[in-house]
Amino acid sequence: MKRSKYVQLSLAASVAMAISGCGPTEKTYPVQKKYNFQSVQQCADEKLPVDVCSDAYMTAMAEHRRIAPAYSNQADCDADFVADWCQQDSTGQFIPRLGGFELTADGQVTQAQVDAAKAQLPASEANAQGSGFSGTSLLTGLLIGNMLSSNRNSYYSQPVYRYRDDRGNYASSTLAQRISKGSTFTKSNQARYGNYTDTVRSASKPISVASSTSRGGFGSKASARSGWGGSSSSGRSSS
Repeated sequence: MKRSKYVQLSLAASVAMAISGCGPTEKTYPVQKKYNFQSVQQCADEKLPVDVCSDAYMTAMAEHRRIAPAYSNQADCDADFVADWCQQDSTGQFIPRLGGFELTADGQVTQAQVDAAKAQLPASEANAQGSGFSGTSLLTGLLIGNMLSSNRNSYYSQPVYRYRDDRGNYASSTLAQRISKGSTFTKSNQARYGNYTDTVRSASKPISVASSTSRGGFGSKASARSGWGGSSSSGRSSS
């Protein structure tokens, strides 16, 4: 009788622990990655979900139309960006062309996702990874793809523009990054009528993956092949 009562209590305790989630939890790893892409195809080539790449591009385009600096003449616009890079819009103002988009992914992956991603790697590279997550470019791309396929993570997307740096070299950057390095765009029409730098700093907001994957039409093969000016150069990524 005592043994029966003990078994019942043990089973009850086990059920209570299962319901309350007191069992062992799977190890997770934080993953943050910043990419700079010139096309949706370059984004997809990094093993990121095509729907996410397409949505990041569409968001960057929308932000470009909303916050790109506008100038009364082409010379002022070219001075802030690249010669002959600016174009005239329907209102007669000159704005820089969109040069790509920056996508920043931020979230967590589980040990199971790490193991699944490693299974897709060549044997030599997978063995070099060990049991944890050290994050080669290919493994990180696979994990980011897995991460963004769930609805528990987020990413940011901003338009990118070409410009000349202090040494005269070509570079690509977001407007916020330019401002953090001292650019003011004071000759832009927005700067004449308000605090343009504050507008740029507050422009980028987190995008829910759930909102992107629920939209239709952005994940087509045609969208994945889209780019700027027909450029086919490879995308650049930075940690």
